[in-house]
Amino acid sequence: MGRSAEPVPSAGNLSLRQLEYLVTVVREGRLTRAAERLHVTEPTVSQQLRTLERAVGTPLLERRPEGVRPTRAGAAFLPYARTALCCADEATVAARAAAGGRRRPLRVGTVHPALPSALLPGLRRWARDRPRSPVSVCPYDSRERLQAAVAAGTTDVGAGPRPVDWDGRVLTLATEELVVVCAEGDELYGREVHLEDLAGRRWITHRDLGPGEAFTEVLGTAGFQPVVTAEVPQAEAAVALARDGVGLTLVAEDALSPEVRKAAARPVPPLVRKLSVYTAARAPDEALACATTLAREARAEARRTSPSPRPALLAPTTD
Repeated sequence: MGRSAEPVPSAGNLSLRQLEYLVTVVREGRLTRAAERLHVTEPTVSQQLRTLERAVGTPLLERRPEGVRPTRAGAAFLPYARTALCCADEATVAARAAAGGRRRPLRVGTVHPALPSALLPGLRRWARDRPRSPVSVCPYDSRERLQAAVAAGTTDVGAGPRPVDWDGRVLTLATEELVVVCAEGDELYGREVHLEDLAGRRWITHRDLGPGEAFTEVLGTAGFQPVVTAEVPQAEAAVALARDGVGLTLVAEDALSPEVRKAAARPVPPLVRKLSVYTAARAPDEALACATTLAREARAEARRTSPSPRPALLAPTTD
């Protein structure tokens, strides 16, 4: 009789509570603070994380003197964990609304783990003007998934880089600045840098900025073709690799934690790209109105608060 096969990790072994623990620990940076936020004990958090890692089949976190941070596998896993939690919340809200005879919230999707600041003025205006039409904001792990959700109607409004070959309405929301993430101790750490001076460095591309050719085109504005050492799906994974010294990566500043943002190198002149809000080709009137409000209020806020624009390199809008 042959030996029995090793058990294969299964997604069925994962729980939303475990995903919540992981996301909270990464956000807080320390188990103690995460336990306080979750109102449980630190051993409970540790046990649930170990169970999660066994189910996934690989370590997701590493403990360092400065705190807890995701492993490479953890950085790849995190966006999906956040999306699962968001979908669970939306499912609960939709079911309760239907049971009570209420309308479901209007769904606005983003590709940032945190709420993009450009959306805040429009969300405030929408809440004041339409208190009976609530909005639910949910992050997606990639632009492709967000665009597919908007096209399918499971998300009403998308917010992020301009979609390619889009049949629906697309409105300019804002611009965002791209920064260079590197390892601690790198000569670029926390400095300003001219992109053309980085021609000999290795780079990590990610699909949150665009397909590989778009990433190359962005750096092509500095007059060189980057040496790509790795390509990963999400910006979070690229940041984790860059901080480990694998190479450099370009990431939207708003997508970074305050700690990583402070350590990033800033291109001179600034490197920016346009953000848009968009709807499906046959979107409901309410979705169109929401997209219009988000775009209008973001541009008005930028005019009120932004200083005179600095000369900048504009990242290609075809990404």
